[in-house]
Amino acid sequence: MIKTLIAAALLSLSLSSHATVITFSDWQYSSGDHIDWQISIDDESHSGYFTFNISIGTANLTGDILGFAFDSSADFNLNTDLVNFSAYEFSSFGSDSLRCGSGCNFNGAVSNGFDYIFKVGQQGSSSDYVSQFSFGLEKGAFTLDENLFTRVGIRAQSVGSNCTNSNCNGSVKDFSENPGTVTPEPTPVPEPGTAILLGSVLLGFAARKTMNH
Repeated sequence: MIKTLIAAALLSLSLSSHATVITFSDWQYSSGDHIDWQISIDDESHSGYFTFNISIGTANLTGDILGFAFDSSADFNLNTDLVNFSAYEFSSFGSDSLRCGSGCNFNGAVSNGFDYIFKVGQQGSSSDYVSQFSFGLEKGAFTLDENLFTRVGIRAQSVGSNCTNSNCNGSVKDFSENPGTVTPEPTPVPEPGTAILLGSVLLGFAARKTMNH
C-alpha cells in the first residue's frame, strides 16, 4: 500500500529534464587538413560532473588526438576535478600553458596559453588512434553555459585523408572560440491531469486489494 501511495505521488508531479549542452563551431585550422571536430559538454550524463565528449566527425579525415585544452571562467584542478571516462591515458596536466607534454603543444597556433591543458594517449602511436574520448569535470557550484567554457583546442597527429597509402603524417593544432548552446528535446512526462488520474487509479486498486484481505 505504501509503495503504491509513493508511486501515485510521484506520478502526480509533472517533471521534465532540461539538460544544457554546449558545442563548438567555426574552427580555426592550423593546416590544410580540416577535421570535422565534434565537441559537446553537458551537465547530465554523469551526476555531479560536466561531461566532455570529443570525437572526429564521420565525414572527414583520420587523426590521432594527442592533446586537449580549454579555457574556463571556473577554477578547476585537473589533478583532482578531472575524471577520465575513456580507456586512454591522460597525463601532463597543466594550466596557463601551450604545452601538453612531450611533442604536444599549440605553439604557433595561438598566442595565449590555455587555462587548462593535458595530454591524451601516446605520441607516435602507429595504431590504436585516439579518435574519440570523454571526461568529466566536477561541477561544484558552477552552472553550465556559454560563459563557463569559452575556448577549446585539439592537438592531433597522424592526420590525413588517404591512410591506405601511408599518407597520414599530418599534424594539427586546431581551436574554436565559438561556444553555442543546444537545447535537446525534454523527455516526455505525464501531463498533470493524466498523472493525477493514473495516481487515483493506483490508489483505487490498492484500496480494493486491502479490502479483499
